[in-house]
Amino acid sequence: MSIPPEALQKVVQEIEARMISSQMELSSVRQQIAQKERDIRLKELALKQLREIPPTVGVWEGVGKMFLNVPITEHIAGLETEKSSDQEQLKAMGKKLNYLEQTYKNAKKNIDEILGMQK
Repeated sequence: MSIPPEALQKVVQEIEARMISSQMELSSVRQQIAQKERDIRLKELALKQLREIPPTVGVWEGVGKMFLNVPITEHIAGLETEKSSDQEQLKAMGKKLNYLEQTYKNAKKNIDEILGMQK
């Protein structure tokens, strides 16, 4: 079975475009994952330090251009909520990373098959 060279070239170009797109998205997602992991570590450190402070002490929380004195327990609860939200986002990014890696591998495999078939 022979495929015309023009059609083969068009298919290879489409697969290459998909491969390049996946590679760029992979890079972006890896950077986002690294940033989210840094955010989580920062929140864990802040939580560790805040838990060492007595619960009767208030902390100042920035709200726009002003600061509010809030109980430390509320501030800790807010940080824990943000941390869990970040962890969920990290899981979703991990799934997206796996999908993009698989897409990239499939595109590369398809190009190898086409080039192998051409010989």
